[in-house]
Amino acid sequence: MDELDFSIFDNFSDEVVVIDKNYKIIYANHSYVKDVGCKSQEEVLGQFCYKVSHHQDEPCEDSCHPCPLREIEKTGHSVNVVHTHYTHDNKEFPVEICAFPLKGGELIVQIIRNIKSDKEKYWLFSMSQKLSSVGFLAMGIAHQLNTPLNTALIALGDLEAKLGSSEETEMIRNSIQTCKDYIDKMFLFVKKRSKKDIVNVDKAVRDVVEILQVYAKERKVTLSYKSSWSGYFVGEESDIRHLALNLILNAVQASPEKGRVEVKLSANSEEWVLSVSDEGVGIDPEELSKIFIPFYQGRNRCDGTGMGLAIVDSIVKEYGGSIHVDSTPGKGSVFTVSIPLSDAP
Repeated sequence: MDELDFSIFDNFSDEVVVIDKNYKIIYANHSYVKDVGCKSQEEVLGQFCYKVSHHQDEPCEDSCHPCPLREIEKTGHSVNVVHTHYTHDNKEFPVEICAFPLKGGELIVQIIRNIKSDKEKYWLFSMSQKLSSVGFLAMGIAHQLNTPLNTALIALGDLEAKLGSSEETEMIRNSIQTCKDYIDKMFLFVKKRSKKDIVNVDKAVRDVVEILQVYAKERKVTLSYKSSWSGYFVGEESDIRHLALNLILNAVQASPEKGRVEVKLSANSEEWVLSVSDEGVGIDPEELSKIFIPFYQGRNRCDGTGMGLAIVDSIVKEYGGSIHVDSTPGKGSVFTVSIPLSDAP
């Protein structure tokens, strides 16, 4: 590989870092060296970027800190992400990273800007961190609930052995099992595997619809689901559940009282298709190009965080799919996601 001269970045006010495909830093300008609390460039050269900037032993991979290198490997294009970086004495500071590939992706250039003084970006970043914390808290609570629920089932079994079963004990058993089923479905949203698996898309979407029925009823929205496909494809089940959840939740939130949200699943020889339609406020034509931008909510939106459609867009791109939006202001929207079928039995 021909040597590249990055010294032009030495005196940039923004941090500039160049890493190779093994996450090793091959160049860092003076701003980066200073901000991470080092005295010279030599202290960081050859080090892993995640070790220097994040003080961790593995590459970034969670939703709040998507790894720029991995994101570029997925798309082949430049990316913008927001991270928390740390100095040598563990002081944290939020940064926006613009990363782009060089030499066919053999090298990744990252231009890093501290956004703590940018009030809007810092607020959005703080909000995303809080949402992530709430998600982890919810899953922790779900784990804790499983134990007493299992204990209650065992105690109920002992009680039936002594006194016999009845309509009341069966009602108790069904109620406990319903709670456990909801918790199990929640776990599927965060369960990640190291490799892809065979996914029953119909079941994944059907479970999501079932979970959201209570929320839809609270908002007096009718939520229905129709499927003409019960096949399988190779993917990550939690991805499909997240995709369906965010599309359907977005539709329910956009719907007026007594509105209808229709979810349909179908497939052809090349792809499976999920469509979600609502009778909500619709999307202005000039806003259609912005709705997949993280935190963008538009003039007509008052619920949610603005992250749902961005998550959908990210998942669809990862699977090489596409999203089509047909919307009329005042009449509603139809979101249609198409995902290529992969080889599966």
